[in-house]
Amino acid sequence: MSRKIAGLLVASALLVGNASAQTVSYVTGGNPAGLSDKQKLERASENLDRMKAALRQVLGRVEEARNEKDVVKLNCVNEKLTQIKALLKVAEQADIALREAIAMNDAGSDAEYSKVGIARTKVDALRGDADQCIGQLAYVVDERTTVEVQQPEGLPGRDVTNNRPPPLPSVPAPIVRPPAASRFY
Repeated sequence: MSRKIAGLLVASALLVGNASAQTVSYVTGGNPAGLSDKQKLERASENLDRMKAALRQVLGRVEEARNEKDVVKLNCVNEKLTQIKALLKVAEQADIALREAIAMNDAGSDAEYSKVGIARTKVDALRGDADQCIGQLAYVVDERTTVEVQQPEGLPGRDVTNNRPPPLPSVPAPIVRPPAASRFY
């Protein structure tokens, strides 16, 4: 069930409009249609290498969270890691399809090249999000918290930690009433 959901998320992430086309042109360095087949293959390979490097970095963040035994950080980074793995898989499949399209001189090579570029852009963003997972929760109070007390200068030098507790208040003895003198009252 989770693979289907991940596949749907990845597919919906890759179905983008004009805004992502502008992102791809930024990532790839121009219009994919204007690149030669050799340039497409080289840049797609560079994008895959960069995504694999991001995957290694996020795996390092997972180890950091495990070593700290911080479940919140670990869950956050694992979520990003899962998304990166799915995008990397899509990009690798698009790279294979790109190579096949170029070999068969198919016009679909531009679309496959764009998929790799979009995936790389999203992986870069997820890597940054994973870095934030490790840093954003640094102020959460946990069992390792320590407290330092600093006494301002000019106050009387009293150490209140060794004081005895105040004496208990003296309670008068309870008043005992004599038995009733009359049975009727």
